[in-house]
Amino acid sequence: MKRFAAVTFDLWDTLIQEYPGGAQKVAKLRVRMIGDILASRGLAHSGEEIKAAYDKTGDFLALTWGKARDMPVRDQVLFMATCIDDKLGSKLSGADLAEIERAYVESTLADVKSSGYKLGLISNTGRTPGSVLRTILRDMGILEFFDVTTFSNEILVRKPAEGAFRTTLEKLKVVPRAAVHVGDDVRSDVAGAKQAGMKAVQVALRSEKRCPDADGYTTAMDTLVETIEGL
Repeated sequence: MKRFAAVTFDLWDTLIQEYPGGAQKVAKLRVRMIGDILASRGLAHSGEEIKAAYDKTGDFLALTWGKARDMPVRDQVLFMATCIDDKLGSKLSGADLAEIERAYVESTLADVKSSGYKLGLISNTGRTPGSVLRTILRDMGILEFFDVTTFSNEILVRKPAEGAFRTTLEKLKVVPRAAVHVGDDVRSDVAGAKQAGMKAVQVALRSEKRCPDADGYTTAMDTLVETIEGL
């Protein structure tokens, strides 16, 4: 029997931060999904070709980020398609690219969801309200994974306030001790979740930023299910 019933996520620098390179489990799932999409369009390529292009994209993104710059997901997908075949991008319709884009960003949530957990999102907002963020998440193809989405402008409290976590758990119908929160921020995510009675997994990209109060850590989302089940 699972110890936990629900997993809640922070949004910025947690779900929206991962780049495609080196995370083997996530990479394998993405490569398979993209391969299936291409094959269904009569544009089959081997898993080895797709994986090589996927890795090249990750290397290029690392260089881009090292210059304090970034790329839209659609441009990442087009870059990867060109690495597979320099003419592939021109053979894909907008709908094809959108489907590949969903495969490109969905895999982490799909992995957690398929493991039997209820999923929640708890996000502080700035000038962009929850209604707009839901549209963005819907367009990315990931809104459907969440059973509950909580945005601070709608509930009028922000993480690390206990109410942000409790409101989400009440809607999920899960008690705090049966839930894990995943986020990067020491105060908003780790301290806030712990204060609400939840376990906390910190997304720690650099070891020197690890919070000693976190119950677990992940440096790449490919190991998240294993981390949660090991708490």
